[in-house]
Amino acid sequence: MRPPLNPSAWKWCAGAGTVLLALLTLHGGHCGTAPADFVAQHKAECHFPDGSERVRFLDRYFYNQEELAYFDSDVGRFVPKTESGKIDADYWNNDPAILEDERTAVETFCKYNYDVFKQYAGSWKVIPKVRITPTKTMSLDHQTMLVCYVEDFYPPAINISWIKNGKEETGSVMSTEMLQNGDWTYQIHLFLETTPERGDTYVCQVEHSSLKSPITVEWKPDSSESAKSKRLTGIVGFVLGAIFITLGLIIYLKNKKGTPRIPVPQNDVA
Repeated sequence: MRPPLNPSAWKWCAGAGTVLLALLTLHGGHCGTAPADFVAQHKAECHFPDGSERVRFLDRYFYNQEELAYFDSDVGRFVPKTESGKIDADYWNNDPAILEDERTAVETFCKYNYDVFKQYAGSWKVIPKVRITPTKTMSLDHQTMLVCYVEDFYPPAINISWIKNGKEETGSVMSTEMLQNGDWTYQIHLFLETTPERGDTYVCQVEHSSLKSPITVEWKPDSSESAKSKRLTGIVGFVLGAIFITLGLIIYLKNKKGTPRIPVPQNDVA
């Protein structure tokens, strides 16, 4: 059984602008009877939920791709993931100096690097991608749910609105929470419950700091996939009907032309 690992032996750095880092290192001298080839991995993570000031620091330790234990700033202690990791976690949790070092990392590592990152990322912007999709079977004069997907944008501040026939819709509009993609970009979905009629025009309008002018994506009832499918079905049905009628007429005329005439004897008139 290997002895507990000391977190101070796992070298980790706080490079400028780094908020999430993974450092792969080899530590043969601290792993006792470890095999000749092995990997000890240390990953320090800083989580900023919903872009808020609250920070969660995770200090994670792996051995040959298996997580042994991790420090969670929300808990304030090391949490074991395996039986072997429990030995490490118990050892570290009983060392006040190690715990103090981990707890202060929220300020000295996470917040410090985040402030540095913001200086460089303040002008970083990503243009949102916008599309509209009906979530129910499209049918005129029946209630339909339209979804405006706004994805892959940064920063998170954004304004989205539904516009029907030139007027903003507010009564039947719902929205998801702002969702993080994990790569500093965000996405959000805006729903509109409506009863479309022929000739209606729906627009999802997006305003964002990355744009010189708003993005507008238009959707019409007759532009939906189901409407296109119905039109296509009608056209195909009409063409097939015309073909069958034409073939039937040709066959009828041929049969009529080729039918032999049988003479009918007439009785002499006295």
